[in-house]
Amino acid sequence: MICKVREITADILPSIIRLRHSIHSEPEIGLGTVGTRQKVADALRNTSLEAWPSLMGGDFIAELKGRSKRVMCLRADMDALPIEERTGVPYSSTIPGAMHACGHDGHTAILVGAARVLNELREHLPVTVRFVFQPGEEVECGGKTLVELGCCDNAEAAFALHGWPGLPTGQISSRPGALFAAAAQFSIRLTGKGCHGATPEKGINPIPAAAWVVHRLGELHLALNSRDGSVISVCSIDSGRSSNIVPDEAVIRGTTRYLDDEAGMHIERTIGEVVSEVSRKFMVKAEMEYDKRYRLPVMNSTKGFEYVSKTAKHFFPSGTWAEASRPTMVCEDFAFYLENREGAAFFLGLGQDWPGLHTQEYDFNDAVIESGIHMFSFLALGYEI
Repeated sequence: MICKVREITADILPSIIRLRHSIHSEPEIGLGTVGTRQKVADALRNTSLEAWPSLMGGDFIAELKGRSKRVMCLRADMDALPIEERTGVPYSSTIPGAMHACGHDGHTAILVGAARVLNELREHLPVTVRFVFQPGEEVECGGKTLVELGCCDNAEAAFALHGWPGLPTGQISSRPGALFAAAAQFSIRLTGKGCHGATPEKGINPIPAAAWVVHRLGELHLALNSRDGSVISVCSIDSGRSSNIVPDEAVIRGTTRYLDDEAGMHIERTIGEVVSEVSRKFMVKAEMEYDKRYRLPVMNSTKGFEYVSKTAKHFFPSGTWAEASRPTMVCEDFAFYLENREGAAFFLGLGQDWPGLHTQEYDFNDAVIESGIHMFSFLALGYEI
């Protein structure tokens, strides 16, 4: 069986890499992954997979029947990011201001490859496999919506991978419990009173208030991060358009990251206290929006983690597997697939010096697509949770 998986993968690999490049060159942001969905459907057209009606418009879900009615899910995300690409690769994005800077093109291509391998070996499948191609992992939290709409109904386990810069090429890594953090996004609007820059005493300048908030949030981040790894990051400040006009407003936006509910509630409460304090201290009106849609960390189940570990150790060369020492503070909406369900996410190493995620220079490493296909295929063929 190992030889058959490797033979089939080697046979289809060039077409899977071409699919990845095609998806990369035409990135789609958010929930609008209809073109990518069509590419996936076309790549799986001549198989025995049974496609579902779309649940969200940009998703593609299909099942491959196994010898039992038990169901496992394999998931890939399909959406890109609003970033201008600077990789210089021949298949660079043709869409201005959009690129696959998180590797979802690679995740999608790998899952298509696994579906094609398993289709050829379907008589050996011990379990029905549901392939879930998801839109809107970035910002939209499409995984939460897709799970609510039924993509995991009757599935007893779910698995996903994420290409990971900084790990040796082809290394497979995970850990029990938290692997990815939960997250929230905040927006703090400070409203003062605009005036001429020559007469600041006639207005209420929100910019010093914003500077104070940023300073306080930086102090809070250092304290919380040293305590439990939590993160508060200010990522955007918007105020004023002229050098001689005191503006009416300043808006501060950022993100928080944490590993459990208690830490998350503490962060929200503490930022709220800063917002109340700045209002009193600077006589500005202060309002906060706090979006907790990514409220869950990715929590690998014990059985799910052990099965990923066992599979990597059994089917790959010695040294391929390495247990992750700590969770990442990156968030992932695969968390909702694992709520009240067995399963795990795992990292697939892209290279120790590979460009970082969410940067203009990032591109998925084609050299690890084969390993990703193998891993998904072996997880399905050896399923034993």
